Amino acid sequence: MSSFIGIDLGTQSVKVVLYDEAGHLLSLAQRDYPLLTPQIGFAEQDPEEWWRQTFSALQEVLYPLSNRNIKAISFSGQMHGLVMLDTNYKPVCPAIIWADQRSEKEVHFIREKLGSRLASIAGSDIATGFMGASLCWVKNNHPDLYDQTRWVMLPKDYLKIKLGLTPSSDVADAASTLLFDINIRNWSEEIIKELDLKPSLFPPIYESAHIIGSVSPSVQKELGITGDALVIAGAGDQHCAALGNGIINEGEVLITIGTGGQVFTPIHKPLVDSQLRIHTFCHAVTQTWHLLGASLCAGLSLSWFKKSVLDSNHHTFDYLTLDEEAARGKAGTNGLIFLPYLIGERTPHRDSLARGAFVNLHLTHQRGDIIRAIMEGVCMAIKDSVSIFEELGIQGKKFVFAGGGAKSLLWRSILSSFLEHSLQTTQVKEEAATGAAILAMVGSGHFQSFQEAVEQMIRYDSPVNPQNQWFSIYREKYQTYRSLYPALKPFFPQ
Repeated sequence: MSSFIGIDLGTQSVKVVLYDEAGHLLSLAQRDYPLLTPQIGFAEQDPEEWWRQTFSALQEVLYPLSNRNIKAISFSGQMHGLVMLDTNYKPVCPAIIWADQRSEKEVHFIREKLGSRLASIAGSDIATGFMGASLCWVKNNHPDLYDQTRWVMLPKDYLKIKLGLTPSSDVADAASTLLFDINIRNWSEEIIKELDLKPSLFPPIYESAHIIGSVSPSVQKELGITGDALVIAGAGDQHCAALGNGIINEGEVLITIGTGGQVFTPIHKPLVDSQLRIHTFCHAVTQTWHLLGASLCAGLSLSWFKKSVLDSNHHTFDYLTLDEEAARGKAGTNGLIFLPYLIGERTPHRDSLARGAFVNLHLTHQRGDIIRAIMEGVCMAIKDSVSIFEELGIQGKKFVFAGGGAKSLLWRSILSSFLEHSLQTTQVKEEAATGAAILAMVGSGHFQSFQEAVEQMIRYDSPVNPQNQWFSIYREKYQTYRSLYPALKPFFPQ
């Protein structure tokens, strides 16, 4: 009897899951690590600390096993970031992760240099924190570090080095660097040449379910494992979360409300929004791509209101109480509208200077109305992405809701009513790590297809159906919501 391991290297912690051959979760472990901010706008992490905490989590999930026969292991990871290694596979500096904002000048340079070619090749607009911009920043500001660098890679790919493999990456995660050609599913020679970067820095690319090697004998001995210990290429956390929620086919949509909000749907061929309101990347499923919309301040909007307005030294509100208060309010909140642009917005506005707002606030509005208005505002931001998918000809047939927001029955009901479609939630714990485990099982041949893996491993709760009586209220509210950004834009910081 063999087991399978999925590792999710996140921004705040690493999560490791262990599954048996039947697709049952045996154990899971989590370890935290710090975010380093040495200067304003900088966001870094120590790759060695990633490995230390990953190794510790691996030891924990393996501890109960009497038979440590590991068939395969794969990875999910925070996307976009930059890890730079020397010839001995040692980091030349801390990793620059996705949240870093130092490369604003490089972003403008890349946009001007490549123009519309960037979207047609890479499928998206560039942003600070993406590897392409971060690597150009290092080249411009620390040429000594750039010259010391033999390999560049994404965060999770460093863990493969520590397992004893040579440098590599996968189509899904590498597409998020904006140095990648999504059409051929490989590094873009044109973009790399135009940015005067060394092509030799970039490792070989594999499909996400490809076997790239095995855990080295020395690491197997340290962990006390036996078996094939195959290493499967892996993918980014968005792709693995999609797998862990059963999102593998066109027409299936994953909506996540965590700190931010993401809307993910697979597509069978590259399709790029001419206005660049959404991203187009490669999916972890072989020869499949995906669209991705992003709202920057989804669950964070409610968290901000709770911590900054409601909580005090004498009383702290829990989210269940917020849910109960919001449920007392009426759909549409008597005209109160919230714009969740507290830290700018990505989809659909691509405006880092956009700001949040309450519109139509009246003396008669109660605390529950304001809480519900925040929840409805976030749902309208999510609907923006779904509407763009529909503009591009992608109709959602199955909607799955994940993240902290999905724990709220009211939020599920509001979102399903704005979308006018039922929503499902899964019973899966740690969806991204589970998605990595699915890659391990499909890549090693234990399951013959992603469809078989999903049918075997993913279980859904009863769907939440929309409230038909809210439809007319929400249709009118959404149209008003869409008119507010252009009306308020002149008052945002310039």
